[in-house]
Amino acid sequence: MESTVKNSRARRFGVRAVVVAGTAGAVLAMAAPMASAQDAPMQIPGATICDEYRSSTGDPAQACLAVDVQSGTFDNNGFNLPIKAGDMVIASVLTEDGDGNPVLLPRDDGHNGVYAKPMTVPGGVLGIDLPFNNLFGLAAVTAEVQAVEAPSFNGIVTEFDISLPVRMKINNAFLGDNCYLGSETAPVEFRLLKTNTDEDAPTYEPTSDGMGVKVGGVKSAATGFAIPAASGCGPFGVLNPIVNWRAKVPATSGTSLTTVSNGYLYFPGQEGNDPLDGLDGGGTGSLGSLGSLSSSGSSGS
Repeated sequence: MESTVKNSRARRFGVRAVVVAGTAGAVLAMAAPMASAQDAPMQIPGATICDEYRSSTGDPAQACLAVDVQSGTFDNNGFNLPIKAGDMVIASVLTEDGDGNPVLLPRDDGHNGVYAKPMTVPGGVLGIDLPFNNLFGLAAVTAEVQAVEAPSFNGIVTEFDISLPVRMKINNAFLGDNCYLGSETAPVEFRLLKTNTDEDAPTYEPTSDGMGVKVGGVKSAATGFAIPAASGCGPFGVLNPIVNWRAKVPATSGTSLTTVSNGYLYFPGQEGNDPLDGLDGGGTGSLGSLGSLSSSGSSGS
């Protein structure tokens, strides 16, 4: 019986791998004329997740996807949060459902495949950076994106049409550890659509072993999403009004998220890192696309 189950699983994922390989092959055909010799193996954020999955399940072949955000801006009616290289990575096994639609299968580590670190809010609590490093950090604020479920694709993978349900954790010395915009049951719903034009089309480059592809410079945007009022900020939520004022929430219009990312569609065995590396170090600011990522996990409401 066990052997039958394993063989069934192998056939199932083998078919999925062929489907994904077909997509990768089509993209590689586009990449071939632009490919150049690589001096060093391509480093893929979160590549170890693919290897871990293959080792733990015994599946003979499995595809993976990573999206490495290089820059971006979150804007809510003039409240701006810059996103820098290394602030957010999506890394997951890539499979498909019974209808052949792409599905992300994240590692069971509480992050739902989205690894983001606290991003510094310019101006801190008052909207104006104060002396002495925002009063020795007391007036500093960071915002951290936490996925409440795995991202999902709307259509084929290479269109990079991604739905991302999240909550945003707001961090400050006085806010406690449960201050959020959005929740697990009522998240902020980002739908990122690719916005590249013919003049600034993404670039294509084969991975080091030729079994995958890097799609560089993918531009995406989400607009018009709703953001609820803050919850859990300070003892018994007494600081919710302050966060609402500073973040300009609740909001139902005037919101946008724009990003520029590198996407990777690949098979196990690639060079790369574990996106959880360095999480214990904490901290803020950009550490590069393969740097340490900080997140406080899925605590809170």
